[in-house]
Formats: sequence, structure tokens, C-alpha cells
Amino acid sequence: MLIHETILDSIPVITLEGEVDLYNAKELKDILDSKIKTQQYEVVVNLAKVPFMDSSGIGTLVTAMYKLKKYHGNLKVCHVHGSVAKVFKLTGMESHLEVYPDEAAAIQAIIAERDEIN
Repeated sequence: MLIHETILDSIPVITLEGEVDLYNAKELKDILDSKIKTQQYEVVVNLAKVPFMDSSGIGTLVTAMYKLKKYHGNLKVCHVHGSVAKVFKLTGMESHLEVYPDEAAAIQAIIAERDEIN
């Protein structure tokens, strides 16, 4: 799995490439934890190039989302497709994780939530 990071509208976008499973979910956990340590509480995770994600990957995303919410932040997921979308649906995670069609929609949702708070 490769992890790429960009910043769009001051929001970190983490793009994953390759399978996310038990063997590499810790890398994802570490980068999401690093966002919290640097007080970046709004994060988008792009799964466009992820053909497979097991329950450990999904668990990592859900755990990070709840950690971020403790700081009034959030985690949005975008470009969920194929077998990853099926796993999200089968596990019921689509009702916990906020899934958007693309990065722009996820970022717009974060900005809209900021506006509601302020």
C-alpha cells in the first residue's frame, strides 16, 4: 500500500493506493494518528485506488473518525467503489463513515460543517 498526502483548502487528503489489510493497516493508523498529534482534526481519505480493504482497514478508519470527533473534527471518505463498497455495505460501515463521491464533495462537506459551528 502506498500513502500519498496533499492539502486542499487547508484539509489533509490522504490517498491510499493498493490493498488495505491486516498487514499494512498500522501504516494507515499511524498517519491518521499523526494528524491528531499535529492538531489537524479534519481529514479526507481517498480510496479511488484501493481495490480491496478488509475489516482491519475499515476498523482503522472508524477508530480514527471517533478520535477526531473528540476534537470536534471529522473524517470523510471518498471514491469508495467495487469490493470496498460491498464491504462497507455488508459491515454497515456506510452508516458510520461519511462517504462522498469525490474529494471536492468531501471537502465541501467539511467546510459546510465548519460554517454551521461558527
